[in-house]
Amino acid sequence: MSDQAKKPDRPVDINTELAKERTHDAFERTLMAWVRTGLSLIGFGLGIFEVTNKTGGDGIFRTSKLVGLLFILLVISSVIMAIKENKINHERLLNNDIKYNRKTSLGIKVGYVLICIGILAITHVLIKIFQQ
Repeated sequence: MSDQAKKPDRPVDINTELAKERTHDAFERTLMAWVRTGLSLIGFGLGIFEVTNKTGGDGIFRTSKLVGLLFILLVISSVIMAIKENKINHERLLNNDIKYNRKTSLGIKVGYVLICIGILAITHVLIKIFQQ
């Protein structure tokens, strides 16, 4: 292929191309933040699960196993959604299909699930306290 065939039909705007590069990097940083958050939640969930196993799983710790597993399931689903969102954003960037479209943040969705897990955990703790 000759050099003439490789050139685009219209001139390249360096400012636009650099803005696309910065946006691409921002998408990558966001995905890596999800991965880091996921790793910490997996560690936390495994820690809860292991402490529960070491204590014999009696009483209050029986539900703690469930909370630990819920943290791990939350991480798996949120990282899958973050990867999917990252791919969609990159496709939009490559196809010049970037228009502001306000949507619910993945962080807000994960936050709501964490609130539900927290409510489950605190409910179980309060039930155990008042049963004594």
